[in-house]
Amino acid sequence: MKTIFVLLAICATLALQFHFGVRKKMYLGAALPLIFLALFAYMSYAGKTFVFVGVGAKCIGALIIIWMIGYVKSNKYERETLERMKIKDISFIHKD
Repeated sequence: MKTIFVLLAICATLALQFHFGVRKKMYLGAALPLIFLALFAYMSYAGKTFVFVGVGAKCIGALIIIWMIGYVKSNKYERETLERMKIKDISFIHKD
């Protein structure tokens, strides 16, 4: 049961980060990696080990990549929408 909750929390975190990228929320997109950085730094300090540093770096990297994917998808969608609008405008002008 614990594993299911952990898996759901991971999926929710990744979905939230993707949402921040799509909405182009740079500061909110930076908040999750900073929270994870603080979390893994605390875990390393409390455990007096550097085991969590590698795992934390990979998690932070994954969060940044997920945010960038959402950001790029948003830009692509906007460009396609603007292109469709331009085509409609041009076709409307030429009908007259």
